[in-house]
Amino acid sequence: MGGYWENVKVLVCINNKILAEGVKGIVDEKLPETLLGDHFFGPTMEDPDIVLFFSRDDIIELKENYVGARFIYFDRGTPDSELSCLLYCHGVLGIISCDLDVNNFCKALRRVHQGEVWLCQKHLHLLLEQGPLIFGSKSFHKLSDQDRRIIQLVAAGDFNKEIADKLCLSLPTIKAHLSRIFRSLGVENRAQLAALATKRKDLLDE
Repeated sequence: MGGYWENVKVLVCINNKILAEGVKGIVDEKLPETLLGDHFFGPTMEDPDIVLFFSRDDIIELKENYVGARFIYFDRGTPDSELSCLLYCHGVLGIISCDLDVNNFCKALRRVHQGEVWLCQKHLHLLLEQGPLIFGSKSFHKLSDQDRRIIQLVAAGDFNKEIADKLCLSLPTIKAHLSRIFRSLGVENRAQLAALATKRKDLLDE
């Protein structure tokens, strides 16, 4: 492959040794110029260019540990709202199906390394369906300062009890506020609210 791909550092973050070895074997065979690391089974690496991960629950820790990396997620039937959150909340650049063929898998690695977004065909509807939601909502102008603070805390990953403690409010009050905010902004769950908040920080800071 050579050129821009030479010595690209790819870190595999799959907490299943058989699957991790399979992915590393494919990368090593098809993209031999790659420098490979393994987050769980070692040897790991500093400052990877690309992180391949299998569990959406790992993304916050991985982003803290590998600040400059670009992330690709293996989708095993994740709900659309959570995929949207990975894309819009956490800035994941690639979402690939586990049944993707090897050649397209390698193409996904190269595209993401170049800063492009890679989605399999069945994931493209997320951009179409979530795009209007993510990029604009006049209802933001109707939010109170307290509403904005609650949304910021949700986007930061806080649970209802943590939000209640930080704002000195009761847990039922926080739940009621969130239900009203969901209706006002036209979102269905916390993942969509967090995704919307991430893209509309300009309005949350008003």
